[in-house]
Amino acid sequence: MLIGVISDSHGNRKRILDALPYLEGVEHILHAGDFFEDAQNIDAAVKCKVTAVAGNCDYMVRGPFEELLVLNGYRIYLTHGHLYNVKRDLKALVERAKELDAHVAVFGHTHTPQVFCEDGILIVNPGSLHSPRQGYQPSIAMIDLSQRPPRADLIFL
Repeated sequence: MLIGVISDSHGNRKRILDALPYLEGVEHILHAGDFFEDAQNIDAAVKCKVTAVAGNCDYMVRGPFEELLVLNGYRIYLTHGHLYNVKRDLKALVERAKELDAHVAVFGHTHTPQVFCEDGILIVNPGSLHSPRQGYQPSIAMIDLSQRPPRADLIFL
């Protein structure tokens, strides 16, 4: 099972459209916040399920700040990350994922792509479609849940 991951699209319709071909064939798309409305537009353009959370820039939108999904037997924790101070460090995020017994934690907010494993949890930040930082290109991520353990790859547009 392939999962597409997007974050921090900030209403950049062109980059969202640029990313959609890379997401063909995925069974689920996760949007890790900023902008929640972008996930609704993605949902209208694709045939798979889209799950999204709200971020710190989703001022006028009512949306959850975190979701816990079970996909292909894996518990996936989705949050934007601002409530866990992920720009400083990832300790609080990892602790929250451990509390939820998550196998995968997906977040955004930093606009910097990351994929690594911490305490047995796959940590995935797809970076930003709108305004990547630290010299990165706009990016998304792909999580392969058919792997044991699951694995994630970054895709730079």
